[in-house]
Amino acid sequence: MTTKRRDESVDYTQEIARIVDGLPLHEVAQVYDFVVSLQAKSEQDTSFVEEDDEDWLHDSEEDMLAEDTLWDEMFACNSAVFEALEKATDIEIEKGLTQPMFNADGELVIDELPHNA
Repeated sequence: MTTKRRDESVDYTQEIARIVDGLPLHEVAQVYDFVVSLQAKSEQDTSFVEEDDEDWLHDSEEDMLAEDTLWDEMFACNSAVFEALEKATDIEIEKGLTQPMFNADGELVIDELPHNA
């Protein structure tokens, strides 16, 4: 299982590098800041224990509330990054650079998205 996760990590790394390569420098800097903040958060959180993929299905209410708190803290710590992403998204929408996620039948058009080409 560890090998699979390493392979997936390499795939993510390559895909992230490909995406970042096409971004303007100021957006690359935002991605970098976001990754650094994730790395810092990861180093601080020593309580995380890798679980089986479906163990989360059996989390207690207390565990879920604790996880919600962690998510809230992460969003609060990275609010500037998310606001920048929101602004960039609004600009793309205004310029007509976005593509629909669903076809006329309401089905996801994932195979037609540029990053899947």
